[in-house]
Amino acid sequence: MDLTEERRNLQAESDELNILSAALRVVYDNLEVVRSEGTSSLVACAIEITARVRQLKRNALRVGVNQSFMIAHSHYRDSIDLEAMSHVFAPGYEVHEPEEMEAVVAPLLQDLADRIEGIVLP
Repeated sequence: MDLTEERRNLQAESDELNILSAALRVVYDNLEVVRSEGTSSLVACAIEITARVRQLKRNALRVGVNQSFMIAHSHYRDSIDLEAMSHVFAPGYEVHEPEEMEAVVAPLLQDLADRIEGIVLP
């Protein structure tokens, strides 16, 4: 009786492991994760997925910043110092000023954010 129950428990755990493995394969495929040789453990797969997601987020951030610089350049051509802009705020700003500027640009942000999102997340 106990042996039969243990076999059922082991089979249930095996079934769960198979479902989890299948789910990880779907995530791998959707994130286009390159599988390393010898990474059959679920922990190794989860680590690779996490690394891929981090890389995708980094790439999305870079695309967003790149688009913002390109848009600024398209509006102001040579009258904007893109190198200085890459150092964040111009020297001399007080601590409270970026918060005030954020309040001013917030209503205008959504359209640009939607356009960049369309590029980053097709």
